[in-house]
Formats: sequence, structure tokens, C-alpha cells
Amino acid sequence: MKTLFKISLLLLICFIAQNSVYAQKSKNPTSVGEAEKLLAKKNKKKNKQAKKAMKGAIKNFANMQTKEFKQSLKRNKKRHKKEARRKKRQNR
Repeated sequence: MKTLFKISLLLLICFIAQNSVYAQKSKNPTSVGEAEKLLAKKNKKKNKQAKKAMKGAIKNFANMQTKEFKQSLKRNKKRHKKEARRKKRQNR
């Protein structure tokens, strides 16, 4: 009887300890604000990776082109940057 009680008590303690370990490891957001922050962080990381991949693809494409075409790409990129800055200033 005593050994059965000790074994069941030991199993109960192990079960409670195991559940508390899993509860601590879960990183589920508790509020809407935390969930939005987590999603924003994931999207930012995803966008950064996509931007890096696009930059690499453009670089590879440009390396296969002639010198004149490379210069044209450079000028276009510069012009687009200026236009974006102008639009940003106008929207303020």
C-alpha cells in the first residue's frame, strides 16, 4: 500500500513537472498587441530576405550585361531613388 502510494505520488510529481516545463517553453502571445508585434517581426524578416534575394538576382543579371547597359541600370536606379525621395517629401 505504501509503495503504491509512493509510486503514484512520484508519477504525479513527474507529470506536474513535465507540464510546467512545456508551459514555460511555449511562446504564444497572450495579448493582441503581442501577436501583432510578432507578426510584424516575421513579416519584416521575410521582406528583408526577399529584398536580399532580389538584390542578388539584379546583381547577377547586371553582371551578364554590357558596360553601357550596366551604366544605364545604375542611372535608372539613381533616378528612381530621387523620385521616391521627392514623393516622400511631397506626402509630408
